[in-house]
Amino acid sequence: TIQQCPIDTRRGLYGNVVLSGGSTMYRDFDRRLKKEIKRHVDKRISSSISKAGEASGELQKQEVAVNVVSHPFQRFAVWFGGSMVGSSEEFFQKAVSKEQYDEYGPSICRHSPVFGQV
Repeated sequence: TIQQCPIDTRRGLYGNVVLSGGSTMYRDFDRRLKKEIKRHVDKRISSSISKAGEASGELQKQEVAVNVVSHPFQRFAVWFGGSMVGSSEEFFQKAVSKEQYDEYGPSICRHSPVFGQV
């Protein structure tokens, strides 16, 4: 997902991976995820350097800091976020009703104004 973001925002995103949800509560999940992301990033950088190095002289490798944030409330973070969105005044104006969902099906959620996509 980070690789699909604009290139100038990627370093910041790699430095701020925040865990949330119950499935992130497995033992050492944060450490293992950080290790996997770092390995993936280093591999992409090495690949880019080898491709660019052949065509354009020397390219220096710049380290990308990967930070995975784990916190005591990560199990409940999804619920906290959902309750904040649900308690906003705009939510009920933009939310999809059960009748709309039944009429259009799950595809109606792909174009939800709640998430800024019309």
